Amino acid sequence: MVKNINGRDVIVEPLNAWARLLVGQCGEPRGSGVSGARAVRVWRCDTLRLLPTPQQEELLCLVGDHTARLVNMENYRRRQLFFSAGRIDYSWRSAWKRRKTDYADIYKLLGSVNFHEACRLIGEEWRSFAELLKAARKGRLPPWQRVHPPGYRKRGGERLPIIVVRFDNYRVDLEGKVLRLKYFNVDIPFRGKPRWLIKPGAEQGRLVITYDVVKRRWYAHISVEVVLERRSIGGSFMGIDLGREVLVAAVASDGTALLYKGKALKSDYHYFERRIARIDKALSDPRSEEADRAVLWEERRRLFEKRGRRRDQAFANVAAHLKNEAVRRSVGVVFIGYPWNISQDKPGKGNTNMWSQRRLMLRLATTLENAGIAVFAVSEDGTSKECAYHSVEVQRGPRGLVHCPHGHTMHSDVNGGLGITLRGMEALGIQAELPRQVKVLSFLATPGGVKPINP
Repeated sequence: MVKNINGRDVIVEPLNAWARLLVGQCGEPRGSGVSGARAVRVWRCDTLRLLPTPQQEELLCLVGDHTARLVNMENYRRRQLFFSAGRIDYSWRSAWKRRKTDYADIYKLLGSVNFHEACRLIGEEWRSFAELLKAARKGRLPPWQRVHPPGYRKRGGERLPIIVVRFDNYRVDLEGKVLRLKYFNVDIPFRGKPRWLIKPGAEQGRLVITYDVVKRRWYAHISVEVVLERRSIGGSFMGIDLGREVLVAAVASDGTALLYKGKALKSDYHYFERRIARIDKALSDPRSEEADRAVLWEERRRLFEKRGRRRDQAFANVAAHLKNEAVRRSVGVVFIGYPWNISQDKPGKGNTNMWSQRRLMLRLATTLENAGIAVFAVSEDGTSKECAYHSVEVQRGPRGLVHCPHGHTMHSDVNGGLGITLRGMEALGIQAELPRQVKVLSFLATPGGVKPINP
């Protein structure tokens, strides 16, 4: 939604179920039994590592390759329709109708139920693409965010296996740690403990089995519908400014600022960049043999995957730590600044490429949702240039400080967090009152955890 505040259009977008309830974008939660502000049903995912025998792995490869071929063929047809006629086919029925003609061999192997579920998955991806295009036309997406149609399940010229199983066609034996695929009549051992499937009232949804070509492992992704209950509603607010040097700057209305510095992630990024650059240099050498090039390509993919995993783990650690701090301070609503109105057609090695701001923002929204905290994305343009208290332009000084013409000085990220809080509260029609004094606590975000920094 767009609000006009002091002659400026401010975009405020709900990021989780509690935020949508707060602004009335969804009705009474199904199965809550109480008012809409106390419980919601959301989807979560449990990931388990499969340990198949050689015979079971052969079956998984066969079924996964056929399903990937179905996805690629159907996406090719729909992409041609979109690029030639501008039409978007997001119906699962169009793929289902070809089950006895173009996809007869795939239908015979997968069976009616699993083939139907794969068609539904394809249709959902294209429906999501259509909704993103609609949002982009209405200006609800950042100008630099590009929307692309669903692609192909390929890497290095080879298909990536995927298996789609309907909710009633598999069973998870938690005691025996076995995943049973009913149609194929196989019991596959797994490693790991589900987090959401064991919750009271949880209902299992679709199962998707994928193969990681870098780790050479099979993973089962189980979608689970769970009920989140909010036992108490906090009355405090928090504004979050995302950045590169300071990964997350969160300022609560009780006068506490939490700064999560990203030095470790920045070092990680440049370390892997150097290693990947050396591999790229070796790949560009025409004298290298084909066998050596294959090994180099595999190492390159491994480094990219490892860098992404370390970044995502650091995001998860920050989100978990911030959630605990927000609960301690009775925070009920969080506003996250997002550059909706900044055009970055050719982003460099800054926030967009290095930290993936949207990935971090959604991670924060999901983790805070588990604690019953509503999260909104607020357009942040101008919040770092103006004083949050006096709405006048500030002057930047050394060491990340900003100086207000009215005579006070504060950290630039703290000022940005306060400005985002003020803008979000005004957009929701809440009486804005900022803390007069702010105490800053600093932390170092690493893939191994969040470590406090002594002042």
